[in-house]
Amino acid sequence: ELDDFLDRAVQAELREVRVVHGHGTGRLRDALREHLRRHPLAAASRAGAPNEGGNGATVVTLRS
Repeated sequence: ELDDFLDRAVQAELREVRVVHGHGTGRLRDALREHLRRHPLAAASRAGAPNEGGNGATVVTLRS
């Protein structure tokens, strides 16, 4: 689903998206961020700012 979401975001010409994964144990966050490190559509990713969900969200900068 993440890959489809990123594909649709690129097709919509978005430059940045936010993935909300929650805080929990951190397993989902860590797996997501590791996946994004290797993803061809992700130029960069970072933890959300406090107004973006903080560490419960990951902001992805997309390749154009």
